[in-house]
Amino acid sequence: MTITVITPVLNEETFLPVYLESLSSYADEIIIVDGGSTDRSVEIIQSYISKCNIRLFIRKQGTAYTDEWNESVVRNFMVNQARGDWIANIDADEIFDDAIKTILPEKMKQTSADVLLFPMINFWKDPWTVRVNAPNDERWSNDIVRMWRNGKGIRYRDQKHHCTLHNEAGDVWSLPSERINVPLYHYHYALGKRFKFNDNRRGDVNLYNNSGDPNWSYHHDEYEVRTVPYRGKHPESIRKYFNI
Repeated sequence: MTITVITPVLNEETFLPVYLESLSSYADEIIIVDGGSTDRSVEIIQSYISKCNIRLFIRKQGTAYTDEWNESVVRNFMVNQARGDWIANIDADEIFDDAIKTILPEKMKQTSADVLLFPMINFWKDPWTVRVNAPNDERWSNDIVRMWRNGKGIRYRDQKHHCTLHNEAGDVWSLPSERINVPLYHYHYALGKRFKFNDNRRGDVNLYNNSGDPNWSYHHDEYEVRTVPYRGKHPESIRKYFNI
């Protein structure tokens, strides 16, 4: 059984080296679409092509986090290109726990599940603080579909950004699924620049700048931010690259 990882990229020079090092330990194929990076992203990707079996496409998409981004078109293009028995959608600022290398080969051999869910750990402000679910904002640090069997008609809905998965029958949850207890760590808000151009979804930048205490919570007009301390172990590639 083989796995293809699909990744859209825009100005991810901070995370790409550690991300690609991590993928090299378990991905059989990596498909990357660069949406018009102006930093060293393309250069970094090209330096890993022979090591990681990367297929790189350049498709300028317009302004990120707006309707110009047309994310579903790009992601479905990558789905169409995937040659692996399984497809995983993992963004450049997301790293699997090191256990994925030993657990994944056996899980891909099973025949009962077509969709695999993983616990998502979202770091907030630093790599020792985790943002967790709150009323009216329950998308943080929960289980998420990030891997599915190729050839099952699973694609992205026609949405401009933050698109979701579905299949011919409707919701992807209608397919047989299994939860794999291997965390996927999201470092977007904890390392590097932390926020990108035009990235202030739902006013989170304002909440971010007012939070600090690991036990702190802050009320938004729609929701509150809740955090808890992280006492686990980061993946080896993260520890090495960021010296944490």
